[in-house]
Amino acid sequence: MKKLYLLRHAKAGFDLTGQADAERVLTHGGKQDAIKLGYKLKGRNEDIDWFKCSPALRTRQTLDTITEVTGFNDSRFEYVANIYQAGDEELLALVKATADQHRSLLLVGHNPGITQLVNRLAIDFRIDHLPTCGLVVFEFAISSWHQLSDRQGKVLWFDFPKTDTTIL
Repeated sequence: MKKLYLLRHAKAGFDLTGQADAERVLTHGGKQDAIKLGYKLKGRNEDIDWFKCSPALRTRQTLDTITEVTGFNDSRFEYVANIYQAGDEELLALVKATADQHRSLLLVGHNPGITQLVNRLAIDFRIDHLPTCGLVVFEFAISSWHQLSDRQGKVLWFDFPKTDTTIL
């Protein structure tokens, strides 16, 4: 069995001074959402043993914030340039390239690619637009990441911090 976590980065702001898209930072609300999601992961005792993350600043900040809450070890992180602006085909190839020693993988990326991959992998789950800091957790009845294919994933849970009315 393999477990895949697909996470869209938290809410990022726009800089009107010509800042590059990859250097956009999380808003205050985005940071709070990442904290909330971190507590949800911690509360569920999720054990994630490998992370692949886009090198964009907002994705790194999302992952860093979540790991501050959960205590995940950053030695398990891999920053992959191809995640930035990747479509579902590229993202699927990155997931399939994961070493089989890893039972679980959390991939932090961007729309529209993350939403496309969710819809491609899910057996009976569809979403038009994965919201910021939205997380979909899949389970696959496979022994190797190379065996991953379309419509094979059972969605274990889907959440995003806006579903929580708790104020931090």
